[in-house]
Amino acid sequence: MTSNTTSLPLVLEGTWEEILTFSAQLAGRRVRVIVLEPEESPENHSTASSLLKYAGTWEGDDLQECLEMVYDTRGQIGA
Repeated sequence: MTSNTTSLPLVLEGTWEEILTFSAQLAGRRVRVIVLEPEESPENHSTASSLLKYAGTWEGDDLQECLEMVYDTRGQIGA
């Protein structure tokens, strides 16, 4: 989310620390906070929202090589 002209209502979901990254955009606005039960997960996987904090921070020249590695090693859903 890079635009300051975000249509409302805006739904944000993540950890408290992830939500805080939007504090400047939300300053002065009314908000509603719903605290969810922790997700039970046998493995600690990254989610899109947990990776959002790294958006736009890629450094280096191996992006294409990394993307190819991801495509080569990803599995089928339910596998």
